[in-house]
Amino acid sequence: MTTSALPSVPPPELGVSYRLAAPRAATTPKIVRELVAVLLTAFGHEDIVEQAKLCVSEVVTNAYLHTRTNLITVDVSLSSDCFTVWVNDDRPEWLPRVPRTAPPWREENGRGLFLVSRVADRWDVATNSAGAKRFGFSIGYQGAA
Repeated sequence: MTTSALPSVPPPELGVSYRLAAPRAATTPKIVRELVAVLLTAFGHEDIVEQAKLCVSEVVTNAYLHTRTNLITVDVSLSSDCFTVWVNDDRPEWLPRVPRTAPPWREENGRGLFLVSRVADRWDVATNSAGAKRFGFSIGYQGAA
């Protein structure tokens, strides 16, 4: 019997999107955070994994804590120059506002969006007519033109 090495699989082309619909559960932020780390590593962008994990964790945790939705839907896109995440929830009336500085009296809560605003290159929140809200952020790849 002879064996041969499996052919190496090239990394997927950039310009792809993934969607994850997860239950509104305490474990969902960790699951989405790890999925993002795997995607960025597979595409060769290990340099922004920690930034992305921090932002994803904060945004998905907000959807978990501050919505009534049964499913948290997360859209992840990798383009030629940046990584973008949109988290969808059912609270269009609750539009997050980022404070100019993190309040010093808030030791554990209230710093998430402040951190996202400092770590991500861009962030945005939008509502739609279906009664949903999308909170998103983008992080550019280091060295991208």
